[in-house]
Parts: sequence; structure tokens; C-alpha cells
Amino acid sequence: MSEFLSFRTTDSIPENRSNRKQVIKKIIEGLSQQGTQVFYLNGREISSKETFLTKAAEAMSFPAYFGANWDAFDECITDLTWCPAERYVLLYDRPDIFAQADPTQWQIALDILRSAEEHWKATNTPLVLFLLN
Repeated sequence: MSEFLSFRTTDSIPENRSNRKQVIKKIIEGLSQQGTQVFYLNGREISSKETFLTKAAEAMSFPAYFGANWDAFDECITDLTWCPAERYVLLYDRPDIFAQADPTQWQIALDILRSAEEHWKATNTPLVLFLLN
């Protein structure tokens, strides 16, 4: 993983929204220039299963047949044939908002995301999840 990340995971992301946006934008640009498909979820817009699924589908350009349920999310995040890349990174900014608003649904989302990481790890196209609180 470290061979393609141009930032240290121990670096802090500023809390100030405009500075935070700038840092995240630089991270995305840097990773994109290295052949990585970066998906960004703005957690400030996500507080429920429905908004999570909608925003994830938008961020990852899920196909029109996406069913907007957990099974469909699991199927799509482990497919991604519509956006081929050497590797994938999912930056989820402020997942704590969803986690606090609906802990049960957040745990399902997190389980699927972790399972997707494992799925992609077994391929030559890894997916790495970063939760930015």
C-alpha cells in the first residue's frame, strides 16, 4: 500500500472545512496521478443507510441497475468493471456521522467495506479504505 500513497496515514487531516477540502483534494489528485481510481464519500452528507447507498453509488458510478440495498452494494463494490483501474482507494470523510446516527446500519456498511477490501486484496487490483474522522 505505501508504494502508491504519497501521504502518511499518520498525518492529520485539518478540521477546518476549507483546509480539509484542500488536503483531501491534494490526496485525491496525487493518488489519481499514480493510476489509482479514487472514490470520495463526504460523510457530512451521510446519516442513514439510504443516503450512504445513494452517495456511494454516485461516487463509484454504479450502473443504473444498482438496487440501492446492501446486497446490491456488496455486489457492485466487488465488481467495478465499469471503472477499471490498477487499484482503488475509497476515502470516506467523517464516517462518524453515519456511525452515530445509525450504528446498526453503519456496522453493516463497514462489514461490507471490509469484506470488499478482502475481496480485492485477493486480486491484483487492491481496494484500500480510508476512514477520515
